[in-house]
Amino acid sequence: MMAMLMHRERIRNLALIFLAAAAGLQGQQWKAGAAVVSITPQMPVWMAGYGNRDKPSQGVAQELHAKALAIEDPSGSRVVIVTSDLIGFVNGVSEAIACQARERFELPRERLVLSSSHTHTGPTLGNSLRVMYDFTPEQSKAVEDYTQYLQEQVVEVIGKAIANLAPSRLTFHRGQAGFAMNRRQQTPDGVKLAMNPKGPVDHDVPVLRVSSMDGKPIAVLFSYACHNTTLTGNHYEFHGDYAGEAQRRVESAQPGVVALFMMGCGADANPEPRGEMAHVEQHGEELAAAVAGVMSSDGRSVDGDLRAELIRFPIPLAPAPSRGEFEARAKDPNRFVRRHAAEHLELLASGGRIPTDYSYPLQAVQLGGTVTLVALAGEVVVGYALQLKERLGEESTWPVAYANDVFAYIPTKEILSEGGYEADRSQVYYGQPGPWAPAIEATILGKAVELVKRVRAPNRP
Repeated sequence: MMAMLMHRERIRNLALIFLAAAAGLQGQQWKAGAAVVSITPQMPVWMAGYGNRDKPSQGVAQELHAKALAIEDPSGSRVVIVTSDLIGFVNGVSEAIACQARERFELPRERLVLSSSHTHTGPTLGNSLRVMYDFTPEQSKAVEDYTQYLQEQVVEVIGKAIANLAPSRLTFHRGQAGFAMNRRQQTPDGVKLAMNPKGPVDHDVPVLRVSSMDGKPIAVLFSYACHNTTLTGNHYEFHGDYAGEAQRRVESAQPGVVALFMMGCGADANPEPRGEMAHVEQHGEELAAAVAGVMSSDGRSVDGDLRAELIRFPIPLAPAPSRGEFEARAKDPNRFVRRHAAEHLELLASGGRIPTDYSYPLQAVQLGGTVTLVALAGEVVVGYALQLKERLGEESTWPVAYANDVFAYIPTKEILSEGGYEADRSQVYYGQPGPWAPAIEATILGKAVELVKRVRAPNRP
């Protein structure tokens, strides 16, 4: 009799243990929330990305948006990913937004990713690419006013996404789209900005699907490594380019879903063909179809915890031009070169020093044991993404660029040796004194590998 009672007690205790474990598993679920706000300028503002424009915007062909996806793991750790129809956040704007997010939502800086689609039919922001523009005082004031408005809107969308947090399931998928083409054409006269079908590209379309507990899709975050330059400098109406069109199509096909686009490492890739609105629709349709195609599959379930880190470190510039070289450039026929030289001569005249490096922000977000989002700053060429996936695992590594600070192109050592726009001429527009030192590639890749291994560690056996 005693043995039977002890047996029943053991069974009862085991049942209680299983019930407690089951309750714990039910509580160990992700939470996610998404939100959208308009960031379309309410008045004409100078548009970003092309130096041939000679007047402010002249209307809206497609509304521009900032979107946010808040994700929280079972332990309460949280990250917010912001996407935007912008040329790129500059450091001052990013840090102003991050400061507000920290004060209002207790969101640490490393847990906020600020990314842009790099559309060339969006507004100028902050002091980005100022060498490129001939502003009147009124136009400069319009950019300042818009920048302040933009910061307020982004902080608002972060708060809305956090407020929308609800139990969710996350799955990771990969698709393909084929319209990106390398744009560094090798010629006897050097590298030119032209289509190069033999050059490296990355056609991956990584997709994070966020669903409610009953399986209804809430949000989809995806990326592609290709410049949003389908529309050229002859267009004066705001538009999100192919990324904006892809998001619109995904959301139209799934009412209630928030589609968020992040730009991959596509600094040396352009869409092909390009130049017409029909091409925007063509590429947007292809990218949206790639996302829809993988959304119907099971994907890889995201399980585990959420970790995020952001580090800063110096990336080296090559030795700067001398005062004499800047004085010679101040007489150059190219007005952008003249303006760039004048700014550096003014810096020297005031007793300032030409920078020898730049403080580079690098961020990694670990989503369970499934995938690591590596958020690279600047206009990063495809070589970085290909190497990161090779070193860290193609299936578990998700490199994106144009995150947190868009301040220059980030070329590889090989591209620096070849020359061309991504290697040197673009530095004029970004106000950098000269090209990067060849060590930039090893520096960034080395730090990225270290950072990813660190954020992955708690999710590994």
